[in-house]
Amino acid sequence: MIDGFVLRKVTDELQSLRSERLRQIYQYEKFVLYLYFESSVVRICLQPLLQHVCLTQKEDFSDHHPSNFVMLLRSRLRNGKLIEIDQHELDRILFFTIDKIDEVGQRHEYKLYVELFGTHSNLVLVEDGIVIDCFREVKSTARQVVKGEPYTLPTRSLNPLKIDYADFQLSSFEKVSKYIQSTFYGFSKILVNEILHRAGVSDLPISALSEKEKALLKHAFFSIIDDFYKSQVCVYSLEEKFILSCIPLTMPFARKLKCFESPSAAVDGLYQIESKRQKAKKLSEELRKAVEDMIQKEEKLIESVENEIKECEKMNEYFKFGELLKYASESDRQGDQALVFDWYTGQKVCIPLVKGKSVKESSQHYFELYKKMKEKLPVLKAKLDRAKSRLDYLKNLKKQIESSEDLEVLEGIKEELFPQKKRSDQRAEDKPGFRIFQYEGFTIVVGRNNKQNDELVRKSSSKDIWLHAQGIPGAHVVIKVQDKVPPESVIRFAAGLAAYYSNARYSSNVPVDYTEVKNVYKPKGFPPGKVLYTNFSTVFVDPLSVEQFVQKAD
Repeated sequence: MIDGFVLRKVTDELQSLRSERLRQIYQYEKFVLYLYFESSVVRICLQPLLQHVCLTQKEDFSDHHPSNFVMLLRSRLRNGKLIEIDQHELDRILFFTIDKIDEVGQRHEYKLYVELFGTHSNLVLVEDGIVIDCFREVKSTARQVVKGEPYTLPTRSLNPLKIDYADFQLSSFEKVSKYIQSTFYGFSKILVNEILHRAGVSDLPISALSEKEKALLKHAFFSIIDDFYKSQVCVYSLEEKFILSCIPLTMPFARKLKCFESPSAAVDGLYQIESKRQKAKKLSEELRKAVEDMIQKEEKLIESVENEIKECEKMNEYFKFGELLKYASESDRQGDQALVFDWYTGQKVCIPLVKGKSVKESSQHYFELYKKMKEKLPVLKAKLDRAKSRLDYLKNLKKQIESSEDLEVLEGIKEELFPQKKRSDQRAEDKPGFRIFQYEGFTIVVGRNNKQNDELVRKSSSKDIWLHAQGIPGAHVVIKVQDKVPPESVIRFAAGLAAYYSNARYSSNVPVDYTEVKNVYKPKGFPPGKVLYTNFSTVFVDPLSVEQFVQKAD
């Protein structure tokens, strides 16, 4: 998530913690630790793709249980004094040096190394150069991190901040990108591409470059270093991803979104976004599988009920059997059948007899079967209607899950599918409320899930304007009119919201229906979020983007 240059900026910011005592260490889930110092909190995240260190806000950890490793860190480091924070060269390794006097008065100097190496990220506690314990042991041939063994830092690369212009040389058979990343600390793939872009040079073997191209690369390399000293950490959008960089990115398609005076604020902000995105992706997959299982069960139920209905539809035939056998005698028996006169057709027919029963008993059996099926048929048809409605609801819910990237929406769907008993201490504000937008003096409210959609319609005024993307799953949107008539611009803005918060988010020219709330109604037995409406108009709009929300909303 962060490269060596951004980590340098964060390390400089963390210097304000020097001389403070470490009061507590908390663990959140598996990969995240929080160090509580006297004035501030440091988060250490070892989760792949999200690995970072930064200042952050206090959290509530009452429900989380620390691992044995964290318990060890508490016993060794808690109430210790932070005497140094530094970065190893420009590598993605940061360490805290903590001075601690134990219970018997013996002084210890511990080093807590944070290694931010993607899937190999690690946290290592060291004393006198020996590993006391670590988050994960590493036993590779290149470098080992093992409890009880000496701790060694990587030394294969150079710190670009310590290289003089005159000493910089490009001489290798490797490609430019591989040479820079293997020779110098701190450079991510994105920064290497930025160097190539600034130099206007292709990623070729260095031996194939002309002297002019080498000179251009050298100039671009040191322009990166110059920019590092005078730039803030900014968030960029590049290839549908968010990127943190303290080097201005001039590559095509790199769009600067926001810059931060505090490096930690930049890291923390992006972490919150990416963490939610990862959680949403995981929850989406879990919900999708759960809903697919529910759909399968519902389809099997429908098949079973339809078969029962087909069987019940034979009831008139059974009634006829009972009638014909009613006037037959045992002399009409021929094995397991009775040959009787059918006065409906004027011909003799064979009626199957019930095994072990007489002709009269068989007649009574068929009458009872008819009565049972006649009573059962409307019950089965109602059950089939409910199952089909439930199946339609689940299929729409699956579409919502597949199209939603919003964690709060997915959590709302989860609660809708698997409602849990509300705890006595659970507050209403624990759950996210409606999305609310202000536009041209009008309040526009958007439901986050099907339960909120129902609640929004139920609580809105009859004159409020209700909107929904036509014929597809999506959020309910309501314009609060408050005795005013919303102009077309407000209708179109609200319709853009309805299109965005629907399965047509990535489409264009989306039809959105709108009508007064009094024309929206929910028949009994309809699943959550499903309604019928009349007297509506339709407007065609493009879904609003998040940037447009910021630009257009008051």
